[in-house]
Amino acid sequence: MRQLGVIRGSKAPTVRIIGGGLTGILAAFEAHRLGCRDIELHERFDQLGGTAWPRRDHGLELRADRRHFGPQGDPTRSVLEANGLVFEDFENRFGSVSPAPGGDLAFTHDFEGPALRTRTLDLTPVTGDSLADRIRAYPHDISGPLTRYCQWVLGAWLDEVDAGAAIPLGVKRVYATDIETCDLARAKKSDPVYDGLYGIPRALWGRLQNQTASLPSGGFQTFFMRCQSALERLGVTIQTASFLSPQQAFAAREAGDILVWAADPSPLFAPLDLEPPKRLAKSLTSYIFKARYAGPLPFHVRNFTAEGSVFRVHLYECRGQALLSAECVSEVSDSELRREVHRLMGGFGGASLHLDETVSIQVEPRWAQHSLDAARKLSGLHTALAKHQGANFIAGAWEAQTQTASLSEISKSLAQALDIEASEAIAA
Repeated sequence: MRQLGVIRGSKAPTVRIIGGGLTGILAAFEAHRLGCRDIELHERFDQLGGTAWPRRDHGLELRADRRHFGPQGDPTRSVLEANGLVFEDFENRFGSVSPAPGGDLAFTHDFEGPALRTRTLDLTPVTGDSLADRIRAYPHDISGPLTRYCQWVLGAWLDEVDAGAAIPLGVKRVYATDIETCDLARAKKSDPVYDGLYGIPRALWGRLQNQTASLPSGGFQTFFMRCQSALERLGVTIQTASFLSPQQAFAAREAGDILVWAADPSPLFAPLDLEPPKRLAKSLTSYIFKARYAGPLPFHVRNFTAEGSVFRVHLYECRGQALLSAECVSEVSDSELRREVHRLMGGFGGASLHLDETVSIQVEPRWAQHSLDAARKLSGLHTALAKHQGANFIAGAWEAQTQTASLSEISKSLAQALDIEASEAIAA
């Protein structure tokens, strides 16, 4: 990735970034690439990484959820590699468990979404912005199981949830199992609405764009420490254990300075006399086991049956030790949890899976799905900030559902604030 290093005008502005998670780190790298040299990065914790900083136990990283980067050429990975970060590719293996007639389980390889039986592909128009509106577009034999699953995970009325939650919930696309694959492929190719709502397992579809993914070499703690070293080599001033309130950040700005708010937007509402949004507060419980598994690692499984407690299982390796993370909608006894995990892994080499000691149990709110109220109020916040602070205030792409989309928005906003051609910013 080429370094631009040229800004129109007489003096490069100071860029102050609030939030030292991955979004703030990428914003700092991008600001430097676009020619800024006076860059400050403020992080409220004692190290960069924010909420993505993993906990450790006896040298093992405890990854409660699934985190990875894209293959070579992925925009986010390219920015990081251009600054010396190193990644290791792996075969991106995954599957899903869906309800089947008679209480059986349907195991689907190479597909992360629900696989549901339906007699027809017919869709009705999506008439609103809620997750319920999106789900109602499907035939009833699909919309019913989808509704049960989403309510099971979220514990909320789906009319109150923004439709964008379909992505983190894993229900962006549904595999219609009773439909001939060629008919499903024909519908997807002929109509973008069908393409957006229906999916086909990778092996049947013949599309290999997500065949590989990557992890940072040495693990995520090493990754964030290397990010800090790379930023310091570029001359970025990093202030950890530092959180500037919006009032402090606004007051510290001089004419022409750029402020990037890559942290949680919640503190921004009060200074602008805006009502804060209602959040979907859902606490999840994560259990991490030491494990023995003869199958490939990493491996990821989603549970769409809306039964039991486990909605996601992730197997990964750290320092030669296989670990299994089970994310649950509620707390569950050890014996029941082990039975559930083995049942969900039954179609994916589960006979070779042995769960050993439990190394971590953690209960915390971790969902980032927006309510409709939050989506609307975040839009109002953007408008108010643009009026109050101008183009030199850059929001942290809070609504973006992928890191690539977030990077693209921040890069384009930085280019606009610096009066650089938009083509020189990262494209999504």
